[in-house]
Amino acid sequence: MFLESNYTEQFEKVDNHTKHLLEVALQGIPPLGAALTYECFEDLYAADANRDCVFVVEEGAIGHQQDGKTLFHYDAGDLVGMTQGVEMPRAKYYAESPVLLRPYNRDALWAAAMANTDKAREWGTYLIAEWGRQTAVIAAIEPEVDRTSLGFQTFKPGETIIQEGTESDTVYSIVEGHAEVFVNNIKVGEVLEDEIFGALSLLTNSPRTATVIADVRCLVMVVPRHQFETMIKNHPRICLSLMENMARQIVSLNKQVTAAKNP
Repeated sequence: MFLESNYTEQFEKVDNHTKHLLEVALQGIPPLGAALTYECFEDLYAADANRDCVFVVEEGAIGHQQDGKTLFHYDAGDLVGMTQGVEMPRAKYYAESPVLLRPYNRDALWAAAMANTDKAREWGTYLIAEWGRQTAVIAAIEPEVDRTSLGFQTFKPGETIIQEGTESDTVYSIVEGHAEVFVNNIKVGEVLEDEIFGALSLLTNSPRTATVIADVRCLVMVVPRHQFETMIKNHPRICLSLMENMARQIVSLNKQVTAAKNP
C-alpha cells in the first residue's frame, strides 16, 4: 500500500509488517487459478466473473476509491476485495497501468481461514494489522486527527505500554521490538513481535491484569475498542481463537506466579 503524499518511514514499516502477516495467513490456502493480467480497468468488480473473488496483487498498483476520492493504492503483497461481500460502503478499485493479480474465491478463502484455531489466529492478527494500517492512512489524509489515536505508538526501553489495574480501551500488537510482562511486580512472561495483547480486559470489561513494559524500543500497533469490537462481531471465530490463546497464557502465567511465590 502506498500514499500519494505523507508517506513516512514508520508507515513503510507498518505496511511491510502487514504484508508479512498476510503472507503467513495465506500459507496453505490455494488460489482459484493462475494469476490474471489486466492492462487497466475502471472498476475491478464491474465484471461478473470477479464479484465472488478477492485478489492478491503480484505486480502493479490498484487505486482504492471511496465516494469518488482516491484514498490510497494497493501494490505488490496486498489483498484486495475482502469487504466486497459484506454490507459496507462499496469501494471502487481501478488500475491505470498493467497489473498481475492472484485470484481467490472469497467464500472458500474465509472457510480455509477459519478452518482451525491456528489459521484463525493468523487471520485475526492480519486483520487487526490491516485495520491499523488503514487508520494510519486516515491520519495521513486528515492531519488534524489526534496523533495519540492514529493506530501506532513508539515506546522507549523501560516505558510502560499497559499498567496493571487500569481501565482498558485498546488492544495492542508489537510491530517491532519486544516487551516484558509483570504481575504484582513479578516478571511472568514476554510479548514478542506479532503477538496480540490486552484483549482479555476488553473481552471481559475488566481492569488490566498485568503490566507490560517495553524491553527495547517498540513500535506498537494500537487498536481502539470500537475497531476491535467490529472485528469480533464480523468474525466470531477469531474471538474464539483469541480466547483459547489467552486461556493458555493465563494458565502459564498462573504457574509462573505460583513458582515465584513458592521457590
